[in-house]
Amino acid sequence: MRPLYDAIRSYRAVKARFHMPSHGGKGRELFASAPFDITELSFSDNLQAPCGVIAAAEALAARAYGAERTLFFAGGATDAVQTVLWTVRKEKIVFLGDMHKSFYAAARLFSLNVIRAAAVEELANASFGVLCVTSPNYYGQTADIAVLAAFAHEKGAKLLVDEAHGAHFAFSSLLPESAVKWADFTVHGMHKTLPVYTGGALLHVKESDYEAAKAVRAEVISTSPSYLVMGSMDYARDLFQRKGEALYRKVYRAVQRVKEKYSTVETLPNDDFSRVVILRKGGGKALAAHLERHGVFAEASDADRVTFIVTPYNYRALGKAFRLAATFDGRNAKCADISEIVGKVNARDVGVYPPGVPLVIEGETFTEEKAKVLGENLDRLFGTENGKILTK
Repeated sequence: MRPLYDAIRSYRAVKARFHMPSHGGKGRELFASAPFDITELSFSDNLQAPCGVIAAAEALAARAYGAERTLFFAGGATDAVQTVLWTVRKEKIVFLGDMHKSFYAAARLFSLNVIRAAAVEELANASFGVLCVTSPNYYGQTADIAVLAAFAHEKGAKLLVDEAHGAHFAFSSLLPESAVKWADFTVHGMHKTLPVYTGGALLHVKESDYEAAKAVRAEVISTSPSYLVMGSMDYARDLFQRKGEALYRKVYRAVQRVKEKYSTVETLPNDDFSRVVILRKGGGKALAAHLERHGVFAEASDADRVTFIVTPYNYRALGKAFRLAATFDGRNAKCADISEIVGKVNARDVGVYPPGVPLVIEGETFTEEKAKVLGENLDRLFGTENGKILTK
């Protein structure tokens, strides 16, 4: 069943459109998806207060993921994270490890009471209302969510898991279990790992938090969400609910074969087999550039790693990437010298995008080690102004 997708699809034969978007649904001059790019009409529901096909699509997504309730977002996991944080804004919030830049932005915008902990052991005697964690991380490594949930609930707190890169977990027994099983709030960026247009995201919540989160969503999101994005979410959920197990079994076999064939190519051990990370000490960025020259574009690279998101739509090309990696012996270009920032206080969250996790948070001091990482990635930093890192 694809209530939202099918409603959008059936509209492409309409004879006259006098509504937004103003391209009139003419795909020839623009793009093939133009006929499906619609607005809030009599049949298409409204994400501000869904009660028709969007509500039905959300209910089906909740069932597919094993959630009590699910909310759609067309503005990415950023909107979902910020919806949760505004919903729990009166609570003391603790986060473990690294979080996405949207988390820190929300903390400032909403003036939240947020503290950081390096490990859960630090919180043994602490009191708080919400515990936040990112899992999986950008490299396919997961936290023990069952343990964290038990810890948070024993404290009388709720657990938010930013599982943006794990939207596919629910559709294969070969993948890690989704945090939805344990967490009070789980965020998924569907477009990251599933065939969904950019911006498609989900927020899974407990029934007790549903009305509050839905009301906040209406305040946080744009009043012009993309129906192309939402329709693709409904389509992908249906497709992978039916075929995901078989599709990811093919991906798993392909990944294993490639790793065995090119055993000299070192990869990072992780929990998500579909997130393949090639380790190349001192040569990650050079390898990524080499791959691009041969038509292979990775998700991201840094000084020592090249990261690939492997899906049912690209796994057949993974062998080419590994073959090129196995025969390449290049090194990264020299790191840019930005040593003048060492010892100075950061004026704005700054880091490498992707993954979008701040390396130095506003108010922190730049160390030599972190300045070196920034100098190695000047071409893809966020938090700069006119290419310059701001200090106080």
